[in-house]
Amino acid sequence: MKEYTRQQLALRNGQDKPEVWVSYKGLIYDVSTSRLWKKGTHYEHWAGQDLTEELKDAPHTEKVFEKFQPIGRLI
Repeated sequence: MKEYTRQQLALRNGQDKPEVWVSYKGLIYDVSTSRLWKKGTHYEHWAGQDLTEELKDAPHTEKVFEKFQPIGRLI
Protein backbone atom coordinates (compact mmCIF):
# COMPACT_ATOMS: atom_id res chain seq x y z
CA MET A 1 0.00 0.00 0.00
CA LYS A 2 1.32 3.44 -0.90
CA GLU A 3 2.49 5.69 1.93
CA TYR A 4 1.70 9.39 2.27
CA THR A 5 2.94 12.09 4.61
CA ARG A 6 0.71 14.42 6.61
CA GLN A 7 1.65 17.17 4.15
CA GLN A 8 0.47 15.07 1.19
CA LEU A 9 -2.75 14.25 3.03
CA ALA A 10 -3.33 17.93 3.82
CA LEU A 11 -3.32 18.79 0.10
CA ARG A 12 -6.25 16.42 -0.49
CA ASN A 13 -8.69 18.64 1.36
CA GLY A 14 -11.17 19.16 -1.48
CA GLN A 15 -9.90 22.69 -2.09
CA ASP A 16 -6.21 22.52 -3.04
CA LYS A 17 -6.72 19.40 -5.15
CA PRO A 18 -9.95 17.71 -6.28
CA GLU A 19 -9.38 14.65 -4.07
CA VAL A 20 -11.02 14.52 -0.65
CA TRP A 21 -9.01 12.28 1.67
CA VAL A 22 -9.14 11.61 5.40
CA SER A 23 -7.07 9.39 7.64
CA TYR A 24 -8.21 7.13 10.45
CA LYS A 25 -5.96 4.88 12.55
CA GLY A 26 -3.09 5.20 10.11
CA LEU A 27 -5.07 4.42 6.95
CA ILE A 28 -6.03 7.00 4.32
CA TYR A 29 -9.45 6.89 2.70
CA ASP A 30 -10.61 8.67 -0.44
CA VAL A 31 -14.05 10.05 0.46
CA SER A 32 -14.39 12.13 -2.73
CA THR A 33 -17.52 10.25 -3.81
CA SER A 34 -19.35 10.84 -0.53
CA ARG A 35 -22.03 13.51 -0.69
CA LEU A 36 -21.31 14.11 3.01
CA TRP A 37 -17.79 15.33 2.22
CA LYS A 38 -18.63 17.82 -0.55
CA LYS A 39 -16.08 20.65 -0.70
CA GLY A 40 -13.92 18.87 1.89
CA THR A 41 -16.03 19.43 4.98
CA HIS A 42 -18.33 17.19 6.97
CA TYR A 43 -20.08 19.04 9.77
CA GLU A 44 -17.22 20.32 11.94
CA HIS A 45 -14.56 18.10 10.34
CA TRP A 46 -12.15 19.01 7.57
CA ALA A 47 -10.70 16.70 4.94
CA GLY A 48 -6.96 16.39 4.55
CA GLN A 49 -6.56 15.49 8.22
CA ASP A 50 -6.21 12.53 10.54
CA LEU A 51 -9.64 12.08 12.14
CA THR A 52 -8.64 9.38 14.63
CA GLU A 53 -9.09 11.58 17.71
CA GLU A 54 -12.08 13.47 16.33
CA LEU A 55 -14.13 10.31 15.79
CA LYS A 56 -14.52 9.97 19.56
CA ASP A 57 -17.00 12.88 19.44
CA ALA A 58 -18.83 11.75 16.30
CA PRO A 59 -22.39 10.40 16.43
CA HIS A 60 -21.28 7.29 14.51
CA THR A 61 -18.66 4.59 14.97
CA GLU A 62 -15.60 3.70 12.93
CA LYS A 63 -17.80 1.37 10.87
CA VAL A 64 -18.46 4.40 8.65
CA PHE A 65 -15.04 3.75 7.08
CA GLU A 66 -16.16 0.31 5.88
CA LYS A 67 -17.87 2.10 2.98
CA PHE A 68 -14.47 3.15 1.61
CA GLN A 69 -11.39 1.22 0.54
CA PRO A 70 -8.14 2.40 2.15
CA ILE A 71 -5.90 3.92 -0.53
CA GLY A 72 -2.73 4.35 1.52
CA ARG A 73 -0.99 4.58 4.85
CA LEU A 74 -0.20 7.71 6.79
CA ILE A 75 3.46 7.92 7.74
